[in-house]
Amino acid sequence: MKFSDPADAALVAEALQRALIYRLLASAFLGPSEARLCELALGAATAAAAARGPLRERLARLALAASEVEPAAAAAEHAYLFGREECCAPWESAYDDLAPLGEASARLADVAGFYETFGPRPAAARPGAEDHIAAELEFVSGLAFREACALADDEPDTLAVTRGVARAFVGEHLGRWAEAFAASVVGATPEPFHAAAASLLGAWVATEIEALGAVPERVLLPEEAERVCPAAAYALSPSSNQANAFR
Repeated sequence: MKFSDPADAALVAEALQRALIYRLLASAFLGPSEARLCELALGAATAAAAARGPLRERLARLALAASEVEPAAAAAEHAYLFGREECCAPWESAYDDLAPLGEASARLADVAGFYETFGPRPAAARPGAEDHIAAELEFVSGLAFREACALADDEPDTLAVTRGVARAFVGEHLGRWAEAFAASVVGATPEPFHAAAASLLGAWVATEIEALGAVPERVLLPEEAERVCPAAAYALSPSSNQANAFR
């Protein structure tokens, strides 16, 4: 693989870094195991070394938290946050509580349609649960990796299509609700690992929305919903006191 301009190599490295961060975040919101936590700690430390500013700090915080947390404690907190009680529901459709049922169903079908059309289907996308936060993050990670390949192989048409799909998916799906979900997690747990993952998620998705030029109809953050309608705030998130923790 050769590059005629050092800038080309930098663009490929940037796309690969984006793919890695999305993949790390997807893994962080799956059931934690000792092996997964070790991989997260190493991956986040690697990504932090290539990052700058607040992003570097958030990645380093995730790496440290993943390396220090006891797997059993992380698993228990995961079950509390995302298990049967769903203190912080990790599904996009859960944030459509105030929308008509048909609209929420159509949104879920649209997520599945993205996977089928532009796949591969994320491993975390179980039937009927294609809108899990881990599945959506994994999907965009794959798109970022394809961008890196298109840049490396000098395929501008493939790059444009892939970038367009990422912009559309973040604008229509992930960018709508990820910040509100992240705020709910930060507000619901004192446990450093999940708090660090959620803080990184909220900040990262906000950055990606701007970088991609996506225009999502964002689900209100808890404190925003509280100002507009207290009942809506309760429906959208269990927490309002940490909504800006990743700002």
